[in-house]
Amino acid sequence: MLSARLQTLPEFTHQHTHDHHQAVIGLYGRAEGNVAGREGRLDTWRACLVPARIPHEFSGGPENQVLVINVDAWHPQPGEAHCRDFAAIRRLFSKTVVVGLDAHLQQLVQVSATEIRRPGAEQGIRNHLATAILLALSDRLARGAETVPLRRPGLDPEKLRQFVLENLNERITVEDLAAQACLSQSRFHELFRKTMATSPYRFLLNTRLDQACQMLRTTSLPVADISARTGFSSQSALTTALRKHRGLTPTQLRSHA
Repeated sequence: MLSARLQTLPEFTHQHTHDHHQAVIGLYGRAEGNVAGREGRLDTWRACLVPARIPHEFSGGPENQVLVINVDAWHPQPGEAHCRDFAAIRRLFSKTVVVGLDAHLQQLVQVSATEIRRPGAEQGIRNHLATAILLALSDRLARGAETVPLRRPGLDPEKLRQFVLENLNERITVEDLAAQACLSQSRFHELFRKTMATSPYRFLLNTRLDQACQMLRTTSLPVADISARTGFSSQSALTTALRKHRGLTPTQLRSHA
């Protein structure tokens, strides 16, 4: 069995296994994989090779597409496109690995994806294209192609906080934070709550309020300037947030400094 298809990854997914090997190649957009408890970013022009019966899941942000190639874990039938080259292809799946694609391999994948996307493309052509991609990947790995290690899931709170501080006057979204952690939004939300015991929204708000309070206490800048520098839409928005979450107005904060 050999098959190739284009797929848009969902934002929410679940871990599963199957009896065939699988190569998942990023075409565009942002995606990530979790394979046997280790995670990795599946950026454009990276391929994740998953051996048969290894638990895994792949999810993606908006506007993503991947090329999925499924291949036998056992020897194929004579006459199948990859039968003659099965030994080389099988070596690809000796372990889970993420491989970076060089420019020539990117071109091969792009041309193949275009043909697979074409309405009425014959299955035989798809299979031969998939075989060519797998053989090219095998060749690159044999020549020492760059691989990207999968990591155990986790967040770096200080890195996230530093990113917020460096972009405090900008509109920062949860998607921006998830991108810093190389995670999909759904996975980011899950890990964030486990690690930080709060929501990403509250983390952003508290970081902005902390900086606004510090500036109110230590500078004579107008409140309107401080609200702009800390990412609030207006002086009124900052005042409302301070009163609601800190129980003080800007004037009261300054009088207590």
